[in-house]
Amino acid sequence: MVASVEIADSPPDAGRSPALRLRLLGPIRLWRHDRELALPASRKARALLAYLAMAPQAQTRSRLCELLWELPHDPRGELRWCLSKLRGLVDDDARTRLYARGDTVGFDATDCFVDAVELERAAGSGLATLGHGRKRELCALFAGDFLEGLEVGHSPVFEAWLTAGRRRFRALQVELLGQLADGADGDEHFAWLEQWLRLAPFDARAHASLLTALATRGRIREAEEHLAAARRQFEAEGFDCAPLHAAWHAARPQAQAGLVLSAAGDDVANPELPGAATRRASLAVMPFADASSAPGAGRAVADALAHDVITRLAKLRCLFVIAQGTVFALHEQSVTPRQAGQMLKVDYLASGTVRRDGSRLTVAVELAQTRDSHIVWAEIFEHEVDDALLVLDEIGNRIVASIAGEIETIERNRAI
Repeated sequence: MVASVEIADSPPDAGRSPALRLRLLGPIRLWRHDRELALPASRKARALLAYLAMAPQAQTRSRLCELLWELPHDPRGELRWCLSKLRGLVDDDARTRLYARGDTVGFDATDCFVDAVELERAAGSGLATLGHGRKRELCALFAGDFLEGLEVGHSPVFEAWLTAGRRRFRALQVELLGQLADGADGDEHFAWLEQWLRLAPFDARAHASLLTALATRGRIREAEEHLAAARRQFEAEGFDCAPLHAAWHAARPQAQAGLVLSAAGDDVANPELPGAATRRASLAVMPFADASSAPGAGRAVADALAHDVITRLAKLRCLFVIAQGTVFALHEQSVTPRQAGQMLKVDYLASGTVRRDGSRLTVAVELAQTRDSHIVWAEIFEHEVDDALLVLDEIGNRIVASIAGEIETIERNRAI
């Protein structure tokens, strides 16, 4: 039996008594002095509250209309209606939290607790610098995905922002679970590892940590069974199993390092032995930088595009692609693309920039070999953003096809 680690469903007490508590990590919920308030039935009203609570500064009305109301006859009228519904929930006689100044609208969270904002603030200071207890508190904030269940139809800008947010917080949760597992002992160590693997089943680091923990405790049979199960899972999705085997051979006692493993009658090949499968080229796709003239204008699009490219490339059997949680976690720690390539020991590194100016979207991408930093392919894609989702899909297709083609050509020539 493994000790369970509880994740709170109610808002945790962060050592203070805020007037409002807003939960965004999971289905959106709002409390006033520990009494839960009923949110508007309108998805767009709830999405507006979440967006304003996360925004570092007041937003223009035109920006909010573009975010949630792409096609209605009177977007500003719908915005006013949503604001009136939200003010009745978040404002009181003592404070106006949802304010309008000229053409801008903002949310004053001075006396509020917003779980996602609290997590971002902690991550900005560096999760590794926090104590084990504080990391547990932050991990308990996760009651599900960011704004779970809050999809808003026909709002591509909001959907891009939501996708980027979910990716960002998922990466932070994975990083927290990894650090909690590293800092725990005994049953608690395995409990954190199990949560880590449930959240990121294809994160080779999590499997390596579990294999090491099992080997250290002499539970060789369990480790071999986990390795075999993980290998089948990775192969079914087209992922490279080499990191799993490398982790296991490093973790096993030296006397057993050369043996061919057998788990439940399922032979597991040693990738270092003659006849092993041909090594696949490895690639890391770093988060795209936002080069827009207006700060943050292209951030959501950049994150969504990088997420899409990683997902598509990972499905190709000719490449071993570093998990998105790993590269985005490195990005959050301000690791440069070149440093990331060296740390991850990959053959190729893809990076790029996204620039959004009004309805014009420009994406610049380059592919470099990490051994000599030589750029082997670069391209610039320009589009009018008539439909953001279709444009991202088209650009993603072209990027994936170009990167896969270039790497295949280089590896074939190298083999010859």
